[in-house]
Amino acid sequence: MSNFVEIGGILKKGLGQKVVSKFSKSKDVISCGFANGRAQEIFDIQQFGHAGEADVLTLIVKEKKSDNLFNELYKMLELNTKKQGIIYKFNTITKVSF
Repeated sequence: MSNFVEIGGILKKGLGQKVVSKFSKSKDVISCGFANGRAQEIFDIQQFGHAGEADVLTLIVKEKKSDNLFNELYKMLELNTKKQGIIYKFNTITKVSF
């Protein structure tokens, strides 16, 4: 049995591809992907009135490395200084195989 954690985010358009390029190479990342969407009032630039293009990010990572990967993602996106999105981490996902 293995334990995993989901790290997700709503990011400024274009950042999803950069995240996937970097994190998909890690042996501690099980799955990494993004989808297109729109978000309101969380980015510096709004292309559609009050909404802007967004990348919806999902990473499934090994629980033991989840804090390190989350912090690495936070630093990579420069969220402490730039208004480029929101990231979050869920509780443990337990994988069972029969």
